[in-house]
Amino acid sequence: FIFEQRYQAMLQKALDGDRLVVIAQPSGESDERLCAVAGVGLVRACVRNDDGTSHLILQGVGRVQFTGWSQLLPFRVATVRAYGVIEPETPKERQTRLQHLQALLEQSALQLPPELRQQIGRIEDPDALTDIAASVLLGEPIQRQALLEREGNLERYQWLLHLLSGGEV
Repeated sequence: FIFEQRYQAMLQKALDGDRLVVIAQPSGESDERLCAVAGVGLVRACVRNDDGTSHLILQGVGRVQFTGWSQLLPFRVATVRAYGVIEPETPKERQTRLQHLQALLEQSALQLPPELRQQIGRIEDPDALTDIAASVLLGEPIQRQALLEREGNLERYQWLLHLLSGGEV
């Protein structure tokens, strides 16, 4: 939900261009500093309301690390580098990881929107399911950020399991 004027301007720039936006967590109590690693979202749908606000559907397409800032006002424009690595695994290991994540999400079906619950079995990418599980099962933003900052995809999966078992950030 986009309601602040600066973010409305940012959204317009994204819609006029590649439709990509970076979503970052504040690194402390203030919005002034951001965590160094953030998610990139593709604006799949945008509905503008009469009052100037907008509702978006974003599809996560990757992670980036900030390397600098080319603009701060009225909204931030960053220079970034791609972040994350795909660690090697066998097809059997990948399938086992996928099935484990599907089971985790099915067990928590009460927390899933009905539309997502119907799609879980159709998703064939365990890395996408790791992200979905994190958004649904991890209650604290600091936990989700810690997971986002893990560089390797298998490391992220293991870290998710660590957090879900009560491990600390």
